[in-house]
Amino acid sequence: MPMKFLLDENIGKKVAYFLQSLDHIVLRIRQINPGIPDYQVLRLAVSKESILITSDKDFGELIFKEKQSSTGVIFLRLQDESSDNKIKALQEVLSKHKEIRNKFITVSEKEGKFVEFVVRVTEIASSLV
Repeated sequence: MPMKFLLDENIGKKVAYFLQSLDHIVLRIRQINPGIPDYQVLRLAVSKESILITSDKDFGELIFKEKQSSTGVIFLRLQDESSDNKIKALQEVLSKHKEIRNKFITVSEKEGKFVEFVVRVTEIASSLV
């Protein structure tokens, strides 16, 4: 089933093309409103009912510490920041998780393998739009 993603500025168009090839809907901050603050990126993701894909750790603080609303985040905390490696990480996440909404998924690398840490964000209200 297609999902809707919002790609932060640190996620390139090669990743966008990959997700589109799987019939997902992809929005990109670089095309919509480059340079906006992280809290506005998060609000945009919520208003567009999109899962945010980012390499920026500040979103964890916005969601868990400042209780900002979220419809879901995939945080790519990778040593190899190449688009090809981000695509490999996303392939693994998407193959394991049929439902990503309302989750904060951190993907990192350990000994050449992707490791995921998943947190449900159900306690966070979705009233900030």
